[in-house]
Formats: sequence, C-alpha cells, structure tokens
Amino acid sequence: MLNYLRFAYRENIMKKHLGLTIVFALLLSVTACTVEKPITAIDRDIQYVTVEVIQASLPETPIVVGFDIDDTVLFSSPGFHYGLTNHDGPGSTNLYGDDPLHSSEFWNDMNGEFDKFSLPKESGRALVKMHLTRGDKIVFITARNSSTQSILPEILAQNFGIPKPDVIFTSESPKTQFIQEKGILVYYGDADSDMMQAQKASARPVRVIRSTLSTNNASAYQPGAFGEEVLIHSAE
Repeated sequence: MLNYLRFAYRENIMKKHLGLTIVFALLLSVTACTVEKPITAIDRDIQYVTVEVIQASLPETPIVVGFDIDDTVLFSSPGFHYGLTNHDGPGSTNLYGDDPLHSSEFWNDMNGEFDKFSLPKESGRALVKMHLTRGDKIVFITARNSSTQSILPEILAQNFGIPKPDVIFTSESPKTQFIQEKGILVYYGDADSDMMQAQKASARPVRVIRSTLSTNNASAYQPGAFGEEVLIHSAE
C-alpha cells in the first residue's frame, strides 16, 4: 500500500508539471508573434505616460510605492490557467475541485510551485529599476490567498533585484487599508479594483496594461476609466 501511495503521489506531481509545461509552451509560442494593440481614436483621451515621465514627476526624496503582482509585474497566467482548467483529478475532474480559487491546495501549488512558470514583465522591470535607483521603498500587495508555502518573494527577488521583497497577501480583501498603512504614494496595478482602492487610499494610481494573452477574465479592466495615468506599452 505504501508503495502504491508513493507511486500515486509521484504521478500526481508529474501531471501538474506536464500540464503547466504544455500551457507555458503554448503561451510562449503565441507571445512570440503577439503585437501590442495600437492606440486608436477611441482611447486618445487616456492619459498615457512613460517610465521617464513618471520619474520626472516624483519628489526628489525617496517615497514608498506599491505594486500589484499578477498581470502587473508578473505574467502568471500559466499557473492560473492550469489551476482553473486542468482535468487531472479523479475521473478527469479538476484536481482542485469545483472552485479552484477557493482551494487551499491550489494556492499552496500556485504560490509554492507554479510561480516557477511566471514570466517577469519588462515594463515591471523598468518601473522597479527606476524606483530602486531613486532609493524608493517597494511594497508588493496582491489579492491572492495566502498559503502555507510560497516562493513568490524568491521569484520577485530573482527577477527584479530586490533582496527581501515586502509581499502582502490580502486574500481577496480590499488593498486600501494596506496601501494606507504602508504610506504608499504611488500604486501600480492592472485591475479596476487596483485603481479604485489606490484612489480611496489617497495614493496616485497608475494603470499597467494586461498582456493580450492574460487569462484573467474575472476582474474588471477598463484602462483610463478612473482618470488614472496608463503606462504606455506595458502589456509586455
């Protein structure tokens, strides 16, 4: 029986990695020929900014800035896509049940393993580099659920050159309180909720554009709808 359980466990792990590898390869192949949507007459009223424009507008002294994670600094769709669409459970059901986003097992895998497949966004790298050069303190605030294990700080450290990233998991709670408590003056995010909660906390909201390959269809997304600045060419 023990040998059978060990075999079943190894088979389960192999299924997870195989599924993620396939998803990652497909998304990566499409990314190679993806072109960011051009600015059209419809969105000319949006206040587009560059990293240089943002930098020039900041105080001379260091400040505290905040970043959302998914679709803002990391393209993490491979892990989420696998979690929501896999058929690796009993009888080809979803391994994480009917509601993966409320499964502690999913969040343990997403935060503790699947972020190995998350890609850093170049726009995120440019923003983080600019703020680090200024000596600003960076805080990451994500609506992800917390978990018993997480490699997310390690992934952020490796990809963005931050030795010990300050990462806050709100577990779907509003970010307003955390933005206020950390004294954040500028907050970057992709979702409408990021913009609204930053404004409510009296922080300057800056919108980051989602990749055209993002699988995030759950959170509202209307760039410029709240009068916020939008970082141009930030889909990648």
